[in-house]
Amino acid sequence: MNLVADFILVFGFAITTVMLFILANSKKRRLPQKILMVFLTFVLLTIACFYANLHDLRFLYLVTVFFENGERLLFGPIIYIYVKSLFLKERHLIRNHFGHFIPFLLYTIVVTIPLVISIFFGKPIFDYLVPLHDRPYLSFSKDLYLIVYILFSIRHFFRFKSIMKFNYSSFIAANIEWLKKFLFSFLGLLLIDLLITTYEVVFGHFTDWDTGYVTVTILIFLVAYLGYKGAKQSAIVVPDFLINEGVGKANTANRSIELSEEELSDLKRKLEEVISNEKPYLDQEITLSSLAKLVGTSEKKLSTLLNQSLEISFYDFINGHRVAAVKEKLKEEENNKYSIIGLAYAAGFNSKSSFYRAFKKETGVSPVAYKKKQYN
Repeated sequence: MNLVADFILVFGFAITTVMLFILANSKKRRLPQKILMVFLTFVLLTIACFYANLHDLRFLYLVTVFFENGERLLFGPIIYIYVKSLFLKERHLIRNHFGHFIPFLLYTIVVTIPLVISIFFGKPIFDYLVPLHDRPYLSFSKDLYLIVYILFSIRHFFRFKSIMKFNYSSFIAANIEWLKKFLFSFLGLLLIDLLITTYEVVFGHFTDWDTGYVTVTILIFLVAYLGYKGAKQSAIVVPDFLINEGVGKANTANRSIELSEEELSDLKRKLEEVISNEKPYLDQEITLSSLAKLVGTSEKKLSTLLNQSLEISFYDFINGHRVAAVKEKLKEEENNKYSIIGLAYAAGFNSKSSFYRAFKKETGVSPVAYKKKQYN
């Protein structure tokens, strides 16, 4: 068992080090990547702590247990802030969330430092720590604490994802599905650890080896996945007013701004001119911000026009015009030499799934069925 654990820990140390090296040498290192580097550094210390414990390396254990002992109180806030950093502006993000690290700091002062001192002297120095020794109650509490943070992170993930329909015309360029997989996998890992801990609380230890190695093994693979995907993921900043004014609901996305009928009419005319003359929907990376600049207005006013007056999200508005462009192309016989997907890409779509979904929503039939109807 020790040989297997040794291999897993060395592998984990190596892969985490590689991920840190990649992030450290990234030319486009922004706040999300910096947060990932902090997270990976603490994971590295956790792996080193398990390795030191496995091989009875006393000095290394004393140094690393200082961080490993309260890691779950730290991992939760770091992951939570990482999720937010992908969608929010960098300014003051860390400072505004500093309070989330207070439990970790208090735990370090009250529990971890006295524990390290006791280990150093080889005997219990602080009497209040004795009841906590070799009992899973603290581990149980820390698991619950981390689960709460992961659940909040998942909630914010879906919250921000819903906002993207009001700011982006496609999701493929800002693909964040991997983050959902990581969060749910991490939640699964914690639930497994919680079940093991619960069993130990009720029935006592059921193995003669540290079950923590199961957790750290899964953690290593999750970290490798997170590091690989996170190193390539750019920030997906969305406008503050969309976040603050009711997320995911077109009729509430812009409550705080009022436009007169005359202003709405003028703005609608300008938008139609831009759509007709410049065809911005052909740009696969078009956003609410870039379209607003072309129209000569603010993001907030354009969002008001779309969501309140036209009652449509930016995503559906742009893709509606892309579908219309594809339909026009399908009517022209000279385009029969091109595939339907090729025409979709030329119209601004950048994924087959988003094209088929948008096309069926607009027409009620698939692109293939629509094409057949044109020549029957």
